[in-house]
Amino acid sequence: METVERWTTRSDAWTPDDDRKLADIVLRHIREGSTQLNAFVEAANLLGRTPAACGYRWNGVVRRSYSDDIKQAKLDKKTHATLKGHFARRRVWYPELEDSSIEGIIRALKQHERLYYELQEQNREMQERINSLQQELEQLQYANRQLREQADPSNGTDQLAEDSKTLLAIMERARKLLEAEGK
Repeated sequence: METVERWTTRSDAWTPDDDRKLADIVLRHIREGSTQLNAFVEAANLLGRTPAACGYRWNGVVRRSYSDDIKQAKLDKKTHATLKGHFARRRVWYPELEDSSIEGIIRALKQHERLYYELQEQNREMQERINSLQQELEQLQYANRQLREQADPSNGTDQLAEDSKTLLAIMERARKLLEAEGK
C-alpha cells in the first residue's frame, strides 16, 4: 500500500489532463503524417517532461485508450496524402525555397517545426539552468549574510566586553584568595 501511495502522490505524476494532451498531440501528428517522435518532442515541451517520458507514457498507458482514435487518424492521414498528391501537381513559387512544390514546402515547414521544438527544448533547459543558478545565488547570499553577521565588529565587541568582565571577575577572586592566604 505504501508503494501505491508513493506513486499516486508524486509531484511529477501524470494527470488525466496530461494524458489527454499527450494523446491530442500524438493523434494530430499521425493525422498530419508526422512521426510520433516529433509528437513526443512537442508534448515534452508542453508538459515539461522529456520526449522519452512522453513516449514511454504513450506506449505503456495512453495508447490503449485511444485505439479507435488512432485508426481514424490514420484514415485522415490517407485522405491528407491523397489531397497532397492532388496539390503536388500545382506548382507554387517561393523564392526562399529550393523546391517550391507542396512537398518542398511541407519539408521546409517540418524543418522549421523541428527547429522550433529544438529551440523550445533549449529554452526549457536554459530556464532550468537560470532557476538553478538563482537558487545557488540565494544560498550564497544567505551564507554571505551569515558570515558578515559573524564578522560584524559590533557582535565581537559585545562578546569581548563580556569575556573581559568575566576574566576581571576571575582575577579579582584570585587576588582576594591570595590576600586571604597571605594574612
